Amino acid sequence: MTTLLLVSGSQRRDSFNGRLLRDIAARVAGRCSIDTLEPHEVDLPLFNQDLETDSSVVARVLQSYRRFEASHGIIVASPEYNGQPTPYLKNLIDWVSRLPHVDGQFANPFLGRPLLLCSASTGWSGGGAGMAHARALFAHVGCVVMGDSINVPHAAEAWTGTAFAFDPFFDAEIDGAIHQIVRLADAASGAKRQRVAAA
Repeated sequence: MTTLLLVSGSQRRDSFNGRLLRDIAARVAGRCSIDTLEPHEVDLPLFNQDLETDSSVVARVLQSYRRFEASHGIIVASPEYNGQPTPYLKNLIDWVSRLPHVDGQFANPFLGRPLLLCSASTGWSGGGAGMAHARALFAHVGCVVMGDSINVPHAAEAWTGTAFAFDPFFDAEIDGAIHQIVRLADAASGAKRQRVAAA
């Protein structure tokens, strides 16, 4: 079954971006398998090449690596800090992307993976300023970054206390972006099965 990996760029417990991912997960329920990489599951130090030979650090990197590698598509929801992706998200991607360079038995887990970028913020931009930098980051490591994105401005006003309440037009936009990432992930899943069968 097609697997989508959902990744929050925020470590905050009640993050609007984490809530947005839960909203997205509910929208794709039954259409594919969902794996959510929670921030508390990622226990990595600030990236330092001197630690790449530390077996305990490599073991922790491998845990996150396997989640990316097992996915057929990725959805990232992250706030922006000073117009950039969060340091936590950048650090996670830095570590996971380096593993194939450290040990040749591992392939690039991002290569060819379709990716949908999302952001929710309490301001008017919906995280738009950081989106270009996030696109550059994920394209650089090999993801196929979708042209569409989901940007939620004034997230606190859209939050009812238990769920987001969006207007019908924005709901349709979100559903359209989700349909596209699921379609691309399905195609990636099919191609992966064919490669395995041919091996």
